[in-house]
Amino acid sequence: KLVVTPPMKHFQEEKLSLALFWHHRLQAFWEENLNRDELKLLRSVIPKTWILDPAPVPPGSTVDGPSVQEKPLGEWAELSKASRKERALVIKASGFHETAWGARSVVVGDDVSAEEWKESLIRALGSFPQPISIVQEFRKPARLEHPVYSDHGEIEEMAGRLRLSPYFFVCGAQANWSGTLATFCPADKKIIHGMKDGALMPCVG
Repeated sequence: KLVVTPPMKHFQEEKLSLALFWHHRLQAFWEENLNRDELKLLRSVIPKTWILDPAPVPPGSTVDGPSVQEKPLGEWAELSKASRKERALVIKASGFHETAWGARSVVVGDDVSAEEWKESLIRALGSFPQPISIVQEFRKPARLEHPVYSDHGEIEEMAGRLRLSPYFFVCGAQANWSGTLATFCPADKKIIHGMKDGALMPCVG
């Protein structure tokens, strides 16, 4: 019997929640439940995100999503016609699916050919809802420098890009930040994740 303490909370792995934050029908809910500063902060750090839902829409309707050739989408499949400039987007699987971690399902639109983008989009729509996939505006991580230990045990400056994974523990009704794991990945990696080439650094307050 496998026991995990504290128990996993599936919603913390759901990239779908980022799409719900930007969903046009939920904006009034967020404005009612978050104060102005909280809403401003979240809108500045969460890239615009949409659910890749293949459900058909009525004739004449449009999909809430990115535009192609300055026109709204009539269905998600039309996103396959996006130009390289319009493909500054990333497709990701959500949840605890086996493809939803380690960048296994991640496809950066302007980093692949038009054919690869089309195939990735069709695959994401065809597999719905196992897993549910999202499409998100791609934001390139900032390039930083930080000292790390080399393979020879010497300290040297390394250029890289940073991922921060905060850890919270619930005590009673209060969620407390207990620390953050920083993953410092080589600068030539466009997609950052817990890779073997990265340096793992604990951060505590």
